[in-house]
Formats: sequence, C-alpha cells, structure tokens
Amino acid sequence: MAKDEILTLGEAAKYLNMSPETIVNLVSLKKLKGIKVGNQWRFIKEDIESWKGTQDKPNVEKIALENVVSRFFSFINSDFILGDLNAKHRFEVLATMSQFAKENSVCTNQSWLFDMLSKRERLISTGIGNGVAFLHPRSVHTDKINFSAVLLGISRDGLDFRSMDRAPVNLFFLLLLKTEQQHLFALSYLSQLFREDHIKEKIVQAPDNKTILDLLKLQVG
Repeated sequence: MAKDEILTLGEAAKYLNMSPETIVNLVSLKKLKGIKVGNQWRFIKEDIESWKGTQDKPNVEKIALENVVSRFFSFINSDFILGDLNAKHRFEVLATMSQFAKENSVCTNQSWLFDMLSKRERLISTGIGNGVAFLHPRSVHTDKINFSAVLLGISRDGLDFRSMDRAPVNLFFLLLLKTEQQHLFALSYLSQLFREDHIKEKIVQAPDNKTILDLLKLQVG
C-alpha cells in the first residue's frame, strides 16, 4: 500500500475506529495532521499510521471510549430522565413515557407513540432482564420523531413488565432514533453498560439526574 495514500474523513475514522467528529477534534488540537480541500478533509495514511504508532494502546482505547460515550450522550441529557415513574402496570409505563417524550418535544404525537410501543410490547416484552427494559417502536419512523433521543423513566419500587427473567423492572429506556444505525448503536451501548448488575441499583438509588448521567458513562476496563 502506497505511503502517500490519501484517506477521506470517513476512511480515517474507520481506520482509527473513531467518529469523524473525534478525528476533526484531534486535528484542531494539532495532534493529527489533516488537510482541508474545499469543505472536505483529507489525510495522508502515513501520517495517520505515524500518529497511531506514537499512542500506547490504553490511550487509543481511552480516546475511542470517550468517542463512544460522547456519541451516546448526544442522545440523552438530564431533561430526558424521569426519576419518579409511578406507573402501576406496563401499559401505564408506555403512556407515561409517551407523554414524557411529547413534553420534551421528541415526538409530538403522543397517541401514535403509545400505539407503536403497545404493539411492540404485545409482540414480545422489551424487558431484557435484570430490572431493565428498552422501549421502542418495531421500526424506525423518521417522519414521526423530531430528533434522535434516549429517554429514561425510573420506577424506584419496580413493576412487573413480563421480562424474560420475570423480575420487576426499574429502568425503562425509551429509544427514539431517526436511523437504524443510531438505534443499533444505542442498543449496543446500553447492553454493554448493563452487563454490570450493580449499575442498575446505583441508578435507582441515585440522588439526582446528574449522578445518573455519570453512571451511564462506560468505563475503561
């Protein structure tokens, strides 16, 4: 492969397993060499390889993880956390979270969203076990969602949601993403986060939304 091979921003991001935004940020910090041609970024592959070679593995992994966390947190903020979800049954959960999405302007048609979530739950429960559920429509509906978002409702006492393990559910994540790629990314992120059982308990006991957001950050190792 030629040393002077030119990479696009997308190709450089794929090569380093980082988002395009992270690559551009590294260039702005003068840690990585890049050339702007018109409104397009171009990178010499040899420069990319040289930079990567100067980074020890833990540092590269840390940058990659920070990139993943930053991407997930573009979908959620403290306003999207409902800390006192007092629903008594699963369809009340869906109604409450649909209303919460409308209140935050993520989805303007509350009735449509409730109908879509209900149809999904009747097909099979989105309770994955260990007290967590990932609510979502059966497919992406770009025209019905104003912007991509992940919302969280917390039931302190937990309730029956017909989860696979039949355990009560405390955390209800509502995934409303505008693309299939974003949806799969959010599912993957949350699934990885909740491999650790203690995370759910810490979120349920958290005193405020800021603490909850900190707990939603993946850690190295």
